[in-house]
Amino acid sequence: MTSAKDKDITVEITEDPSGPCGFGFALDAGHGPVQEVSFKNRDHPGRVVYFRIKDKCKSGLTFQPDPKDAIWVAPGLGNPPEGAQWSGFIPLSVENEGRKLIVYCRNEQPQKFKFTLRFLDPDGNEVDYDPIGDGLNGPRGSF
Repeated sequence: MTSAKDKDITVEITEDPSGPCGFGFALDAGHGPVQEVSFKNRDHPGRVVYFRIKDKCKSGLTFQPDPKDAIWVAPGLGNPPEGAQWSGFIPLSVENEGRKLIVYCRNEQPQKFKFTLRFLDPDGNEVDYDPIGDGLNGPRGSF
């Protein structure tokens, strides 16, 4: 039986006075920093996505401890409403002292989706980042 493929994504945090709470964000899945990532299942039943924080500016940001609070997600390109969850992108756990978020991308059908990665600063203040995802392949076996 084929299992889900893994996908590692670095969440780069930099200093940016114009960004949310003075921080800049980018995602890197091995091809350089971007604001949109693709999730190709390549004939596997979805992807297990590992978001890992790379805190270049020593912000002290960590993912919120409850996985459902660490990521909000909705299909389409509108910002997900507060607390939004979707069966196509399921939060599983927050680990490594809040520096790693694990999510299962089901890739039920090819579509773009919007998600919000949600952090806490060292004082407990919330900081949000809104990139874009693209589930390209749809169900297992489709290309």
